[in-house]
Amino acid sequence: MNSPLDILPHNAESRAAEEVRSVSRWLIAILFASIFLQRFAIPIGPDGIAINLLVTLVGIGALALRGSLTLDPVRTVLFFLLAATVALSAAINAGAASMPSLVLFLIMYIPFMFSLGTERTEEVFQACVSAFQKMVVVLALMGILQFVMQFVVGSAIPFTFRGLLPDEILLTGFNTANPLSWDSPYFKSNGFFLVEPSTFSQYLAIAIVLELLYRGATLRLLIYGLALPTSYSGTGIILLALLTPWVMLQRRAYGAIFGAMVFGIIVIATGSMWNADALFSRVNEFGSENSSANARFVAGAWLIGTFLFDSARDVVFGLGPGSYAQHAKIVTYEAHDPAWAKMLFEYGLIGSMIFWPYFLIALFRDTFSRWISWAMLIGFFTFGGMLLDPRLQVLLLLFCVLTKRPARAPALQQENQDWLPPLNIRPAS
Repeated sequence: MNSPLDILPHNAESRAAEEVRSVSRWLIAILFASIFLQRFAIPIGPDGIAINLLVTLVGIGALALRGSLTLDPVRTVLFFLLAATVALSAAINAGAASMPSLVLFLIMYIPFMFSLGTERTEEVFQACVSAFQKMVVVLALMGILQFVMQFVVGSAIPFTFRGLLPDEILLTGFNTANPLSWDSPYFKSNGFFLVEPSTFSQYLAIAIVLELLYRGATLRLLIYGLALPTSYSGTGIILLALLTPWVMLQRRAYGAIFGAMVFGIIVIATGSMWNADALFSRVNEFGSENSSANARFVAGAWLIGTFLFDSARDVVFGLGPGSYAQHAKIVTYEAHDPAWAKMLFEYGLIGSMIFWPYFLIALFRDTFSRWISWAMLIGFFTFGGMLLDPRLQVLLLLFCVLTKRPARAPALQQENQDWLPPLNIRPAS
């Protein structure tokens, strides 16, 4: 007969396992909404409120209420300093500041104060990585099918839900149905569920990095690789070009290196079959004033030079929340809102000097893999519009911010794990 002392450890283990399952379910639900519901909105306000943002807030709130989150002291102090700074910028620019933009900024970065309170965070992290990889496989297969079928049955294959669902429940402002070129009857793949082909490219690139880190050369990696060119988007390719050579060399993934070389040769050799010029020509966009690449990577600096440097006060405090979009409308060139430019333009040097330490500490400190943190940081800077993007925010929270190593891990072990993640995620059945 078991004594009460024998039962206690078993009960503690059961409670810990149930905590892991419950937290994982909440986070995976948030992840699911951020991927498969990202094109939908609740019709409140001129542009609607993204459903996946509401799901994220509900999920984070539920975890906080059940005691599954803990406040990080350093990040908490930095957040309140940041909140005071951005509120000051809004007050100084009261006549033009956008209060909805300020509220959205604060709502999106409140969760960056928290980490999961469980000692078994690694299991939660594994569950999130595994769920993400499976979801992106679905997107990849849908994107490949979407691209091929338009040549078989015509371009009426739905790249957008407009006309199928009420416009009121669809997010506006995204180029969902994006032709290969301005006069092409065919479209770039968006994975069917995603807001844009560039978003499809970004998810595939992140999935490729995760697959290389934790599984190596697999069939799933091939599926991601086949889907990536159908997006005809350069943002995911930029992430892969900057990061994956180092990941593969560090992990000694020689099979993946050889496979990537063979895959690249095949892609180039068969370029005429899948209109490769539409993808490779993106390199020349940096010199074109109204191109996507110029708008994403160059025009932000132009906008800052034109409007921000007129006043020392504006340089220090910025032009206020929402001002970047307002000023981008009045210039003759197209200007997207990269995170660094939007932060500096709206909240000035003082806001930027608090935000970036807050963001980088949340992203890198005690993370399970700094490779993933670097992937997220590269994406944050290159994907475009990421400062207030509720979709990438979910990946930041699940892979870097909330899922921290338990504090009891030895410092030397943490150093090694940063560069050689010890996870052994089993292949999906």
